[in-house]
Amino acid sequence: MLKYRLGREENSPYKLEQHPREDASRALRIVRSRAREWGVDPQRLGVMGFSAGGEVAALVAYGPGDQDAAANEPIDRLNARPNFQILVYPGPLFIPGTVPADAPAAFLVAANDDPCCAVPALDVLMRYRAAGAPVEAHILSGGKHGFNMGARSTLRAVNTWPQRLADWLADRGLLEPSTGK
Repeated sequence: MLKYRLGREENSPYKLEQHPREDASRALRIVRSRAREWGVDPQRLGVMGFSAGGEVAALVAYGPGDQDAAANEPIDRLNARPNFQILVYPGPLFIPGTVPADAPAAFLVAANDDPCCAVPALDVLMRYRAAGAPVEAHILSGGKHGFNMGARSTLRAVNTWPQRLADWLADRGLLEPSTGK
């Protein structure tokens, strides 16, 4: 779990777009830099965000990764772009106007009755479709905003959406042991 700097807080010294992106990028670089030690395939890293966390995931998912080949610190020479993203009722900010064809594969889930974040999820879906990039979307009929992992809802679809995510991860081969690249 990433604890990132909050730019939305009243009197926050942090910039909404800059600091959460820096924090998420640094986290991805740290994992890539220690991948061998931790037994992680550095080419199979993803980000997952709920609501505003979905905005943070989007901040790092749609750029080149901002690696600096000439950086003094080796960790800053690593790419910070995730290989896949999971957006759960993503907030409306930082969804690009277009998605590149090489965008990280995306799994989206939102509730149709979410007044905040159903539309951003649909926007991401349509932009992925236009780009021909890999995407899977689940728009639940109910659940409103903040259904999380489903424990607060009596709706079966809300309670079982994590299984749809597990299916997607399995279909992409992401639950298989890494070949240790």
